[in-house]
Amino acid sequence: MKKRAPIFFIVLLFILGAGMYVAISAFNSKGPEKIDSILEAYNYAIGTQTVGSKYKFTEETMLVETAKQIKNMGSNLLKFSMHPRYCTENYGLPKNDKITSLTKLATLEPSVKHVLDMDFKFYHIWVYGFSQYSTEPEGKKDDTAQIKFINGYPKEYEEALYKEIYEFTAYLLNTYNNSGKVFYLGNWEGDWHLRSDYKRDNPANLKTLAGMTKWAKVRQKAIDDAKKNISHENVEVYHYIEVNLVRKALNEPEGNFVINRIVNKVNPDYVSYSSYDATNPFKNEESLSKNLKKSLNFMESQLSPKQNLPQGKRVWIGEYGNPSIKFDDKTQNLRSIWTIKAALEWGTPFILYWEMYNNEIKKETQEQVGYWLIDDKGKKQPIWYTHHNFYEEGKLFIKNYIKENGKTPDFNTFSKNAVNFKSLNPN
Repeated sequence: MKKRAPIFFIVLLFILGAGMYVAISAFNSKGPEKIDSILEAYNYAIGTQTVGSKYKFTEETMLVETAKQIKNMGSNLLKFSMHPRYCTENYGLPKNDKITSLTKLATLEPSVKHVLDMDFKFYHIWVYGFSQYSTEPEGKKDDTAQIKFINGYPKEYEEALYKEIYEFTAYLLNTYNNSGKVFYLGNWEGDWHLRSDYKRDNPANLKTLAGMTKWAKVRQKAIDDAKKNISHENVEVYHYIEVNLVRKALNEPEGNFVINRIVNKVNPDYVSYSSYDATNPFKNEESLSKNLKKSLNFMESQLSPKQNLPQGKRVWIGEYGNPSIKFDDKTQNLRSIWTIKAALEWGTPFILYWEMYNNEIKKETQEQVGYWLIDDKGKKQPIWYTHHNFYEEGKLFIKNYIKENGKTPDFNTFSKNAVNFKSLNPN
């Protein structure tokens, strides 16, 4: 027996090796179309968004122009807003009195329909119901106009929101059935909804806290119910809550913040982090990475296990950015890379830069604040090239991985290798 053992293992290794060869050959024999479809649908983690841009360069609408710019950069992810403000500050689209719901916005507004039909794989959308909106004074912005849970959430608004979100989710599932698209429906920085006066040091109104909790539960339930009731395949819709005062919640554990008082009660599908409080204060990569990961760990601890979700982390970076009014182009790029690498190391599924075109102008000087990938003169910033080159490296990595292993790398494998991409390690 001792003499035969080596022969047995040699034969076994030959069989396993032959099996692997056959598997890889079979996978690769499916042709470049198969590989291309994998590359188009893969989650490359990094991306950007478009809301309220202050300039544009073509005759197309701001929404369509910026969506095309995002696509041309190499991204397969679009983050934008669907909201009654579509015709004012968000995109300046023509007002249409027939648009009285999110579903009608998706069907009757040509630019919104156009970007939903574009070949993006992932959509992150701030959704605010028309049923919850009060007209704002012309030229003024009042966030309480879009939320009706200040001092509590009346039943009439709760029922109207459920119906509107359910209808919109059903529309997405039916319209994009078998498209491969993934829609994440959420909100903008939730802690400013909880403190609509923007005074972060003031205690939260407990009735508003209860109202916002109910509001978030209604949104989650409407999406869940539509997914249960609507037959669909190869299309997904998920709900997320975005938070922004995470460091204050860490430092004030008895305080009332969205992450420690609402997220743990709602248990949404995902949580988005507008992460400026864990990125912009820090002066070097080590301290930024340490504090960002601390915040992400805390956020993850507020979630409970949940069925019917893809494997992986459920917390992502919904916003980060380094404005040119504070940083030169090189530093803007470098600090952004610090955030990308820290988030990849932690395992966030998305890391979204604010934003393609700048949306803020300093009132005193009318100066562009410079949250941009392409500036107001049309110049692509170094951080634009970081994104573009990262996508190219990502696609090459996946092609080579498939060639060598006969399968697509999972996200954990991708992110661990991506931190070493040349685009994230400039000289």
